[in-house]
This record gives sequence, structure tokens and C-alpha cells, in this order.
Amino acid sequence: MKKIKFIIFFIALSSCNQYLGTIDPDYTPTNEVNGIFSNAQNDTYNSEVEFGNIIFPSIANSSFTIDNLKIDKITNTDRNSVISFLNGKIILSKDKNIYVIDQNSENKNYDYKLNLNKEEKVLHIFGHRGEIYVLTNRSRLFIIDSKNVINIADYEFYTNITPIVLDESLIIFSVYGDIYEILLDDFSITKKDNFVSKPGISIKSNIFEDQENFYYLFNTSTLITLSKNNYEYYSNYILEDLNILSSLGVFNTLVDSPFSHNEYLYFLDRSGKISVFNPVSSDILWELDINETILSYLFSNDGYLILMTSDNIQILSNKGDIINSYIHNKKTPISIFSIQGNIHLISEEGISKINLTEKKEDSFYKNKFKGNLEIYYEDQIIYLKDDKSLFKLSE
Repeated sequence: MKKIKFIIFFIALSSCNQYLGTIDPDYTPTNEVNGIFSNAQNDTYNSEVEFGNIIFPSIANSSFTIDNLKIDKITNTDRNSVISFLNGKIILSKDKNIYVIDQNSENKNYDYKLNLNKEEKVLHIFGHRGEIYVLTNRSRLFIIDSKNVINIADYEFYTNITPIVLDESLIIFSVYGDIYEILLDDFSITKKDNFVSKPGISIKSNIFEDQENFYYLFNTSTLITLSKNNYEYYSNYILEDLNILSSLGVFNTLVDSPFSHNEYLYFLDRSGKISVFNPVSSDILWELDINETILSYLFSNDGYLILMTSDNIQILSNKGDIINSYIHNKKTPISIFSIQGNIHLISEEGISKINLTEKKEDSFYKNKFKGNLEIYYEDQIIYLKDDKSLFKLSE
């Protein structure tokens, strides 16, 4: 009897084109499902999040109160321009020149000509005991006095990543993996160690630290770990241990140096993998793969991780849960920064102030940005440098 009922049901189903229900006479199927899912995703997390003050990768002055953003161009730069902020002045390199810009006085701007060799360029500008120093990729060290540029040392090796500037020492890495320490009181140099560089992409890495070590990327797959006690070099055991223990696969294209929070190191891989790892206990607190390319990040003192990908911004709790998400729809997103709990997204077209609670763009400041972008926080001003210009953000 059951078989007969099943046969009758099957025949009835076939006779009505396999649809049980009512179809309006003017019904026409459309392909709008993607739009429905997109809106649903944008409204998935509606809770208001107060994530605290940003501490990585850069620390903004907590008293910033920029409500109506103004973008002013200060000067032209180029792709290789290096910028430093010393003694209330902007020190900037361009081609073979060093420019000292005092924004408080137009009569106190200076420029200096460097006697550089072919293909030699400025790598880093830093201050020490009130003096301005310039290091080149040929490991030549210059000092700028009130009128002249003086070449004080030539260490005769090539270097292509920003050195680590300590209280009385300069740690430099050669392109061949040699580690040198230069004492800034007499400019003597000592070879500390060497390391094997893994294939990776050269980036401008931040220098982060915990209670014991400094962390720095020679390239996206080569982690440099130095003891804070005597600057002794440790091999890549931390990254190697993580890659052995992680369930996510290999971390080989890091977004930045790992930063420390509550005795754990945060590793962000450009592919979307995130792992919170204790190198002493080899414990993984949590890990997550968002399966999207991470373009920029922020981290707060309350343990919130804010990620920007090519099409959205996500906020993760200190337990690795995605607690808020926003689809930004920018074709060329570059970076994000925060001012008093407000996320600002920089794209090639300008700067957007994002309202994560109401899922909208509160305001947009139009400006053209080109190529690699660097963000600097100085007093009550934010500076942005791209491949063409240096900009100042203020009210």
C-alpha cells in the first residue's frame, strides 16, 4: 500500500513541474540572491563595540579630537623618500637631498646635498643626543650639523632594511644575513651573528618587543629575534615552532612582526591566518583563518584585533570571535587608522570615516593617494606619506 501511495505522489509531482505551491501569473525568476546575502552579512553583527585605545602597529595620541578632517599637502616625495620627526622638525630625503622642514617658521627650512654613490640611497634617518644621523643602503653613516653633512663612517656592506635604533647602539642587517652592532659613542662596529634568510617579500617592518626580546622581520618569512639583554640573536625557532603546532598550515607571509599582549605573540599571515602563540609554553591561545587577504590591522589595549581586507573590516575579540563586520566596498583600500574609537579607512580615492554601529560611512574626504602608504602620529597631527607626497591631517 505504501508503494502505491509513493507512485501516485511521484506522478503528481512530475505533472506539476516538481513545484508544490502557488505561482503568480507574472512571476519571473531573478538572480538577486547575492545582493540579499551581502546585506545579511553587513547586518550580522549589530552590537556597538568600544575597543579601547590602539597600541599596535602605531600609537595615536589619546587626546586627538579630529572631527572635520582636513588634508593638506606639505611637500613632494618619491617612492624611496625616508621621513623622520626630530626636535619638532620634519626630516625628509628625496633623491640625493635631505630637507629639514620647520612648519612653525618658513625661514628655518634647510636642504642638504648628500654625496652618494651610484644606486646609493638613504635608508634611515634617526636622532641621537640631539644630532641628526643619516644611514644609507651602502652602510655609510652621515651626521647633519647646522650647515653641513659629514660622512663619519663607511662600513662597506649593503643593507636594505631599516635598522634597529637602541639607546646607544644601532643594529644593522646586511643583505647577506650578517648582524652588526654599531656603538654610537665611537661608531665602532662588531659582527654579532648571521642568519639564513628564507624567500620572502621585503617590507617596512615594525619593531615590537616583549619582556625578553625584540621582534623584527627581515622579510615576510624571516623573523629576527634579538635578546633585550645583550642583543643576542635567536634563530627562527619561534616561527618554526608555530608552524609545527598550528592547525592552520604554514605562516610564511607575515603582515608585520609579531606583537606581544598578555604574554602571547600575535602572528598575522597575509593569507588570513591568525594565531595567538606563547613561545615559552608553546601554547596556542586561539587561532583563526578568515580566508581573506589581510591588508591592514589595528590592535587595542583591550585585546581587540581589527582587520581590513579587500572588501570588509572585521573586529575580533580577545578570544578570536568575530564580533563586528562591515563591508566597505572600496576598490583600492590601502590602510586603516583609528582616532578616539572611530575607524578611518584610506583608499586611493581618499579617507572614509566608518560608523560600525550603523553600518555606514559617516564622512568621506576626497584625496588621491598613490602606492605604498605610511602613517605617522606626531603631537596633534597625523602625517601620511605615499609614493608622491607628504600630507598632514588636521582639523
